Amino acid sequence: MRYQMPHYPCDFEIPDDWLSAAGMIGFVAADSAYRSTAAAILIPLAAIEPVYRFTAHPKDWRGFDRARLISIFEGFVAGSEIEPVPLLELPDMDFRRAPYRYRVLNGFHRFYASIAAGFDHLPGLP
Repeated sequence: MRYQMPHYPCDFEIPDDWLSAAGMIGFVAADSAYRSTAAAILIPLAAIEPVYRFTAHPKDWRGFDRARLISIFEGFVAGSEIEPVPLLELPDMDFRRAPYRYRVLNGFHRFYASIAAGFDHLPGLP
């Protein structure tokens, strides 16, 4: 299935069999973000710089690791607590990043999985 990036003119794809294996078929996000720790701050996905995927990187599908992505999706479906994504707050003077305020430091799969799940925020630790 293909998903549109927020605030960025491109999309990405996740294999349907991965979504099915994780129980994501028919999943509807009930909240604005996945359940995370109390320390997490909800950051709009549209305020986060799109994470560049190395599609030729030796993963299972266009830069995605199947087991990792399915595990995250299963956590979404079960309502499990998933750790927040470490984010870097970008300086205001960096005109090249507009309209983005944050950059993902570690959490590539959680970022993309959140978009695919229909969340509009990402639990983060700026």
